[in-house]
Amino acid sequence: MDITCTHCKSSFVIPDDRIPETRKFKLNCPKCREPIVVDQETDTDKVVAPEHFPHDATVAFLFIKNRNLSERIGLFLKSRGIFVSETALIHEALDKVRINYYNILILEESEEAKAILGVVRKWNGLRRRDVNIILVEADCKSLHANEAFFRGVNAVVSAKDSERIENILDLAMGEFKSYSEPWAVAAQRLHMKG
Repeated sequence: MDITCTHCKSSFVIPDDRIPETRKFKLNCPKCREPIVVDQETDTDKVVAPEHFPHDATVAFLFIKNRNLSERIGLFLKSRGIFVSETALIHEALDKVRINYYNILILEESEEAKAILGVVRKWNGLRRRDVNIILVEADCKSLHANEAFFRGVNAVVSAKDSERIENILDLAMGEFKSYSEPWAVAAQRLHMKG
């Protein structure tokens, strides 16, 4: 496959046996190291630019069709210093989740959200472990561990608890921090010995 970097205009070839079996994949230009996203479904290789956020920033992705709820969650996250990316269009959501790295995914429970979770299931274990996935507007009790497990997420927030969404998100984010701390310590120790 012939690839041309949109940043430095360098051209290079990827051998067919090295091309992933996914519709889209991301790689870094061998010359300028800028990210390139290749969409194999088009007739020509389409390069899509990923989103850029400050280094080491915490970034949340929202896929919530309820505009009022989305705005409230966005304000809550921004008040915590978290950058927010969002869309209410499923094709954009799928592309964003495939292309970008997010620390938090907040999805409104729907058939479309199941498609996004299908993308997440393809991630390797290390990547999945680092992303806090919260399902809102769920048809179950908030913060119910079994319901979250069956849905493939870290936490669920009931549709009945929308009025106190900020409090429940705060609890869900705190639980995830407690869960991920031992993994971070172990990775740091391994890196120091490494």
